[in-house]
Amino acid sequence: MSKEQVSAPVALALTMADARKAVRLEEDDTSLDTMIEIWVAGITAEAETQTRRAFVNRSMRVTLDAFPDAIQLSAPTFSVEAVRYLDPNGVEQTLDPADYYVDKVTVPGYIVPARGKAWPATEAHVNAVSVDYTAGYGPTAATVPDTVRLYILARLTEMFDPAAREFKETQASVFVNRLLDGLWVPAL
Repeated sequence: MSKEQVSAPVALALTMADARKAVRLEEDDTSLDTMIEIWVAGITAEAETQTRRAFVNRSMRVTLDAFPDAIQLSAPTFSVEAVRYLDPNGVEQTLDPADYYVDKVTVPGYIVPARGKAWPATEAHVNAVSVDYTAGYGPTAATVPDTVRLYILARLTEMFDPAAREFKETQASVFVNRLLDGLWVPAL
């Protein structure tokens, strides 16, 4: 099984207006926008790696050699666009969405056959099954959980605050480190 990002999110997990405020810039001061955007993207990537979650929607693809009992997706799963497979004759087919159920409640999400259905037979070939889906909480920073945005703001502030560069373990830093605890997806 392989899981890959097909396209990057179109928005950051934090608005530039919020990021500018965090680093104490005027709202119309765009002089550091490129650097701020890079830092926000990097901090977001680090937080996504820690939690095993996608914060802002992005296109994903899972590729498998055959249908398993359940197809594991990323957390959170926003939508499933297509489930494709090579039939026994090697012809690509697309499953009707009525033939499978997308479990967006379980973390991470799964796709299983719909009630009374079974997965179809596939060609005995590598990468015979692929699922295109969207992972994330939504398309903008407004859909990202508050604890995640607070984490990104705190880490961004540390990068731009000279006093924070001489980082010492404080009650505030322990608090920031724990903000993501409730979002961790267990490794499977």
